[in-house]
Order: sequence, then structure tokens, then C-alpha cells
Amino acid sequence: MQLAYDYLILPDGRLDLFLCESGAFLAAKCLNFIGWPTDSWGTIIVVKGYGGVEIVNGCNGLTLMGIHCAFILAYGGNKTKPKLLVIFGGIFVIYLANIIRIMGFALVKVYLSNHWLTFHKISAFVFLYPVMLGLWYLWTVKSDQDDILSSSRSSLV
Repeated sequence: MQLAYDYLILPDGRLDLFLCESGAFLAAKCLNFIGWPTDSWGTIIVVKGYGGVEIVNGCNGLTLMGIHCAFILAYGGNKTKPKLLVIFGGIFVIYLANIIRIMGFALVKVYLSNHWLTFHKISAFVFLYPVMLGLWYLWTVKSDQDDILSSSRSSLV
């Protein structure tokens, strides 16, 4: 997967750019919706009157999306349809979690600008890793069932 990224996806740049720009745009729209006057220009999100935050390739969630896909493909489960649903559903959920993380970046720049670097370092542990681990947990518990989306089990354990 790293070779595919290094030699195909990264040189092309469109996927990284899409994730950076759409993440900044949707985070700005969400912040506007809940009351913070926010703009985005390409990969930059700004709460009006405060400094901006640029979303770069390392912070767009693509690496975690790839790791998620690799785990689901490697773990098992013989049925293709449930596996594809979990892969693409997980990519979408990780993308949404990253948008919330980007919103957090912008708000930290407003309220805790002195702690922005600390927030940046821990934000994946708070917003992305628990989501991804939860998705993996559900897959490991449910992958042996005929229909992963069924509620035939009363609990996850």
C-alpha cells in the first residue's frame, strides 16, 4: 500500500488535494452552521478574526483510511459484500471524524492558540483512532456472521 501511495497516488496529488480541500470546506460549513463565522480557501480554514489552519497531506486522514482497508481485507470474512460495505462505510466514518478534528483545529486556534501544537499531536488519538478501533472491533465481532448488518446477536461479545 505504501508503494501504491508513493508511486501512484502522491505524484498524482488529486486524492490528497480533494481530502484536504473538502475537509477544510466542510469543517468551515459545519462551524458556520453552529455559529462560528468561518471561511475556507482551498486547504485553509479560518475562523474570522483569528489565524488560519492549513490542512496538509499528513492530516487529511488518507493514511488511516488505507490502514482501515488493509485491516478489513487482512482480517478475514469470506463474503465480499459485507467486507466492501465495512471498507467504504469505514472510510466515510473516518472522513467525518477527520472533519470534526479539523473543526477542532480551527477552534483551538481561537481559544487555545498557545496549545495548538499539543492539540495537533494528540488529536488523532482523540478523534480518529477510537473511531477506527471501534470499526475494527465491530468487524472482528461480526465478520463471522452471514449478515454483518443484522442485529441477530444481542450483544457484541
